[in-house]
Amino acid sequence: MNAELIDLLQRAESAPYGKVRSALLEDVVRRADAASEADLAFYSRLALVTAYVMGGEPRKSLVPFARCVADWDAEPDKYREYSHLFHWCYKYAPSTLAKFPEVPLDRAYAVLDDMEQRWRLSGHSMHAVHQHRWLVAHHIGDQETAAEQFRLWSTAPRDDLSDCVGCDPTSKVHHLTSVGRTADAVALAVNVLDGQLTCAEQPQQMLTALLPAYVAEGMYDEAVDAHRKAYRLLRNRVGELSEHADHVEFLARTGNELKAIELIERHAAELADPPSPYAEMAFSAAASLALSRVDSDMRIRQPQADAEPAGALAERYAARALELAAQFDARNGTTHRSEHIQRLLTAEPWVEYLPLSETARRAQLRKQAQAEQTVPTTQQPERPAVSGRGWLDRAEEDWQNFAAEDAVAAWQAFEREVPESEWTPFDRARVLDGRGLASSEDPQVALDAWREALALYDELGEEVRVLRTRGRIGRMLCEQGQVEEGLAAGEEPIRWLIANDELERRPSQRDSLAIMYAQAGRFSNAIQVLTEPGPAHTRPENAGSTAILLANLLLQEGRFDEVEAAIAVAFDSQHDAQRSFAHHLRGRVRLELERPAEAAEDLVEAVALATGMPGLETHVAYSQLMLARAYLLTGRPLEAAESAEESLSVLTDDALADARGVLIDSYRMLGENESALTKVRELLADVSSEAHPAWLATLRQDEGILLEQLDRDDEAVDVFLTAAQHFGTAESPLQQAQAIRLAAQSARYTGDHARALELVTSAQPILDALPSADQDVIFQSAGVHWDLALIHLQQGDQTTAVTHADEAADLYERGGYEDQYLNAQLLLAEHGTEDEKALQDLFNELPANTDLWYRTGYLLVDRLRGVGQADAAAALETRLNSES
Repeated sequence: MNAELIDLLQRAESAPYGKVRSALLEDVVRRADAASEADLAFYSRLALVTAYVMGGEPRKSLVPFARCVADWDAEPDKYREYSHLFHWCYKYAPSTLAKFPEVPLDRAYAVLDDMEQRWRLSGHSMHAVHQHRWLVAHHIGDQETAAEQFRLWSTAPRDDLSDCVGCDPTSKVHHLTSVGRTADAVALAVNVLDGQLTCAEQPQQMLTALLPAYVAEGMYDEAVDAHRKAYRLLRNRVGELSEHADHVEFLARTGNELKAIELIERHAAELADPPSPYAEMAFSAAASLALSRVDSDMRIRQPQADAEPAGALAERYAARALELAAQFDARNGTTHRSEHIQRLLTAEPWVEYLPLSETARRAQLRKQAQAEQTVPTTQQPERPAVSGRGWLDRAEEDWQNFAAEDAVAAWQAFEREVPESEWTPFDRARVLDGRGLASSEDPQVALDAWREALALYDELGEEVRVLRTRGRIGRMLCEQGQVEEGLAAGEEPIRWLIANDELERRPSQRDSLAIMYAQAGRFSNAIQVLTEPGPAHTRPENAGSTAILLANLLLQEGRFDEVEAAIAVAFDSQHDAQRSFAHHLRGRVRLELERPAEAAEDLVEAVALATGMPGLETHVAYSQLMLARAYLLTGRPLEAAESAEESLSVLTDDALADARGVLIDSYRMLGENESALTKVRELLADVSSEAHPAWLATLRQDEGILLEQLDRDDEAVDVFLTAAQHFGTAESPLQQAQAIRLAAQSARYTGDHARALELVTSAQPILDALPSADQDVIFQSAGVHWDLALIHLQQGDQTTAVTHADEAADLYERGGYEDQYLNAQLLLAEHGTEDEKALQDLFNELPANTDLWYRTGYLLVDRLRGVGQADAAAALETRLNSES
């Protein structure tokens, strides 16, 4: 075969499924036809059929597959080595045909008949044939035929053309669920999900199929878990629009309509080029159901268009789904699809509400508990009527009792009842004082009012009120960043008030002074003020505010061990917001103290208590970010990813960067390298010009590693070299050398040995300039020789490879790097000698049942056979196989 075409084919098959892979395979097919490489063209067309089906373009698979059928039938013996792949691709045809209403139903039946004949001629079981006859009958609503084919399918023996042990039961779960046998569907899936699934379609397809069965059987935790795990695996894959529809329906029918809207907005763009009309119909119907359950005026984002009201969009999706269903029914000669879609469009919820996370579950439990509480009706004592200046007394009393709205109303009542011409200077000062308090969100208005009041109080000799007003001015100035001026105005007055004001006012004065010191960065002074002996707040919510303030200050000072005791009183508050802040702070300190499991408990509560409260969106987002960190540290990357994702829309600047960092780690642990790469690049896109070069270098190196893991080694080379430049700027030569070695490794993976050699060699002078006895320098120097050994080995220069491997082994041994030393010894034993002695000595030295032990053992088996020791080779092979 043509070596160049083989290389192009291998590159195409290493690409992920999608239009890029399909385009590469199309090119291989064209070149193979032009070069008259019949075998290669046949195989490449079968690979292209699979690529179209798995890459979301199943309609395109029919043409190349028809050509393969014609070629096979013309010369079956010529292509016999591809028999399994040919028959496997045959299975795609019936399901593909069923998804396109323009294809006559008779053609699908003809393909099924032909499939059965070919299976019988090749001696295969009818297992896969009955499965695909069931599929067509199920699609058109022929329940009797579907039931019979299901029976035959279930009793036929499996063979090598049966779907895998995950996909085959998944189709059976669809059947069992459709006929109401949900308990049987769940039972069938148990062994499948407990076993080892190697198919790329699993477990996400099985978990998605189980959603309605789990809910029907009351297995709500399993349903939520299935949705979360399956959708994460599906959401970035091409050609999964039908499965996305199943998840939208699940969310819409479990009280999670807003989550369903997120999925609709994320995947609506796929409707412009859907995998099939069937997938478009399914998604449109599920989307319409979800949209019909939210406010009809809610604006729904649309791809490359203005947002639309949910109600109008629901109607449009419903019309499209019914239009496509009618096309299928016209083709099928039934009304089954239209009836199914109509039922879905008007479907009732499966349950009122199914929380999707621990935070949502706790919030729901709290909501239910509050609804069930019977609050005794207590007759509030009637307050005596007031008029005139009595309103000013009432306003100040209400403000002191933290009834701000009542206080403002009382000040306004005074201004309405008493003409300004009748105000005394004292009245005016009190009104101005009130205006300042009521204008706290407009600092300049407040300051102007208090300054005018201060002058009046001073003229009147109202010394205590003068001091209170100076304290308010001082605190406001500090909060506006005018710290020196604020402390000059307010520090001494407030200190006097703490010692001499009315007892019930003193705790608030302490809080004010502590806040001023905190604004000045004098955290220890602020803590001292709050912990000095003196009257305490009598109201739990006020005591809670002070506790939260003190806990924050202790955190700033790094006095983590004291925070839990300081914050305890805040948990007695009747206000959910305060308790949320208390849990947030305790969760934060528990993270600092490396107690992530306990931290997660607190942070779940913090989120659950505050979610949905106006004005607390940023607090919730920060709590979600910290919760994500706690989940990550306790080995729960799925929950970490979900929590961090929920925080992204609110966080900005450094916090947003932190969230992306958590997501990068979470995605890596979940194996979602493409998503991790996206987050790395988002971080790089927003990077500040003042970012430290070492941080930039680390981020670039992470990007390169992800590219390498995604088999995008060409890109990785340049990214690693950029990382090396940043490490150089940061004066981190060891890391610079390592980044260059990584670039060389990626170049070697692409087959560019000359560049790999050049890069590895360029790292050596960097290391030569460093202390040779340093452990890290020894490790990197050994690594350079190891890299050179691998490059020369791949170039066929065993002598030079062995020389460098020997250097690497000496350095690894000197540095105490046992695993690397043994790897180098294995290369020396394999390529530096021709007898069995070196391999035998190394094998005897290695710990049994390790990866290196097995590798060395099987190499020794081959070497023993090569030197004529067949019995020893057989005995060793038996030992290795028995222990593997």
